[in-house]
Amino acid sequence: LLFPAAMQSGDEDVARKLLLERETIKEKLLKTLKGLSEEKKRLTAMESNVEALETRALEIESLLRRSVGAASVKDASDMNMGLSIEQEDPLLRKFKDLGM
Repeated sequence: LLFPAAMQSGDEDVARKLLLERETIKEKLLKTLKGLSEEKKRLTAMESNVEALETRALEIESLLRRSVGAASVKDASDMNMGLSIEQEDPLLRKFKDLGM
């Protein structure tokens, strides 16, 4: 708006100054837009990486749960190894034998 007005009034110095200002601002805008585009690409890559990490974390959590569950079952079976549920307490058997 100011540039055409300065040209019409014949003030070339003001018009030149405004033109240089406009070009400087235009260059800054282009640089900013290019940076924005690069940052958007970087953000997309980061979001993809986060998604992959979340998926991997869920897989590892699942493996840990299975591992802990299997270890618990093994520990329980190791504790019962050699013991039978049907075994009777020797003291109770003695009382039964005595008729008590």
